[in-house]
Amino acid sequence: MNLPSPGDHVKSRRLRSAVVLGVLLLVLLALPFVLPSFYLFVATRILALGLFATAFNIVFGFGGMPSLGHAAFFGLGAYVVGIASTRSDLPFVVIVVLTLVAGTALGVVFGLFNLRAKGIYLLLLTLALAQAAYGLAFQQVELTGGDNGISGITREGVPIPGSASAFYWLALAMVVVSLSLMWAFMRSPVGMAITGLRESESRLAATGYRVGSYRVYAFAVSGAFSAVAGLLDAYLLGSASPSNMAFLLSAEVMVFAILGGAAFFFGPFLGAAVILSLELYVSTLTSRWTFVLGIVYVLTALFMSDGILGRIAYLRRRARRKTAESPTRAAAGETDVAVPADTDDLVEERHT
Repeated sequence: MNLPSPGDHVKSRRLRSAVVLGVLLLVLLALPFVLPSFYLFVATRILALGLFATAFNIVFGFGGMPSLGHAAFFGLGAYVVGIASTRSDLPFVVIVVLTLVAGTALGVVFGLFNLRAKGIYLLLLTLALAQAAYGLAFQQVELTGGDNGISGITREGVPIPGSASAFYWLALAMVVVSLSLMWAFMRSPVGMAITGLRESESRLAATGYRVGSYRVYAFAVSGAFSAVAGLLDAYLLGSASPSNMAFLLSAEVMVFAILGGAAFFFGPFLGAAVILSLELYVSTLTSRWTFVLGIVYVLTALFMSDGILGRIAYLRRRARRKTAESPTRAAAGETDVAVPADTDDLVEERHT
């Protein structure tokens, strides 16, 4: 009897993942044909904020560095679009490049300031840096418009301007490319070292890695793609304002990551889709929709601390274990005998 090898299992899992992603992409491509304009607007915003949440998770979920200042990157991307599109005739590609450069530069600044900060001090320091950026956006009235922000951002320079459907497809293409680049980065040696920061900084440093450098790399890449998300949001809304840099957005993107599953690459994107959809649905039922969402957050923290994808993965592992154990126990005639839980079960139960 030929038993399947671990390599066959991995190949099968990758094939299933590729099929699921392919079907999902086809569904997303078809949305403009079936959704009214308002819901297509919501779908486009989910793409922008889902990209933001995934970029944030490079620092938070993979790097193990909680940040309350990521709205600074998102807002910076929005302001780059606002200033460039309303005061110059720069091509769209140049604006995207400027956004990436600006986001990367600010990410390097954040990384350098947070070389040694950990835990609550890292949260406070990133929050302070973001509040400094927020204050600058208020004070530089001639450049940023102050409290009023920058309005009148059009899509004239966008490669496929015109209908909401065209911009949705452009946003989808940019999100897919950005996610692919981040996926490749996190599977690279540098990305694996960033994940090592979450597991144990001291062990990583003991093996000769320059821990500070990888902190800077994580913030730089996260800042670059967070700024791209801000660019998409600014083109979608037609404006950029200090609210794009507000603390509330930084806290919200952290909730996206936690709800979807910060340990998974696509978890934050799923969290963004779920929360934004809930906001839309619940707000049509009651004016106290923020209270309802608060209850959802509390229940998530109590019963799904590992997020939606984490809970699904746990249930799948448990089902596979039961399936694997049943034939063995039946063959040994132990179907009615109580068997002590093994160490893995105890660890998994305690974790959940």
